[in-house]
Amino acid sequence: MNFKKKLLAGILGGAMLFSFGTSFAAPPETDEICREESFAQSSDREKYFSEKYGISSAQIEQAFKDGARPADIRQAAILAKLSGKSFSEVLAMKVDWPQVAQKLGVTREQVKELIEQERTEFFIKQTGLDTKTFQSLVKEGYHPHDIAIAAKISKAANKNVKSVLEKRKINNTWGDVAKSFGVDLKSITPKDRWNRGHHHKNQHEQA
Repeated sequence: MNFKKKLLAGILGGAMLFSFGTSFAAPPETDEICREESFAQSSDREKYFSEKYGISSAQIEQAFKDGARPADIRQAAILAKLSGKSFSEVLAMKVDWPQVAQKLGVTREQVKELIEQERTEFFIKQTGLDTKTFQSLVKEGYHPHDIAIAAKISKAANKNVKSVLEKRKINNTWGDVAKSFGVDLKSITPKDRWNRGHHHKNQHEQA
């Protein structure tokens, strides 16, 4: 496998991080996306993929009946969207996804850009922030994971999200930050893993 193919394989492997039943070691920000896509009923999955990628529910249903995995459906949907080919045509090409991408003329940069767009859309949905504010905070060096939990605390405390983010330091937890604003973190994130004290260092913190 040449260098370019290895890079593309890595990015397409990254696309699988967001899929059901992935065995890849996902970075923290993908945990919640995996959760969003982890539906118990196949009808939910069909609706999700149909609405997300503009593919008919009938095609998705047939793909599942034919034994396609959600990971393959998602990658076929991504490559179909980027190449202009039909979903069914791309799914039928599946042998090795990086090879399929090369045949379709889809570059690693295109796949990476689409995945980044999906991640941004997911976190904007989670935070309730407008796109401009969210992207501005990311550019300042704040991790999407931290922006998301800070947004929940700021909403509960009726504070500015930036003021909440600035309270998070290397020597405290999100539970500590929430408490300083009079908020019970567990009450606003009862099902989230964000209340376990995970921390992502950014450029605003001193070692």
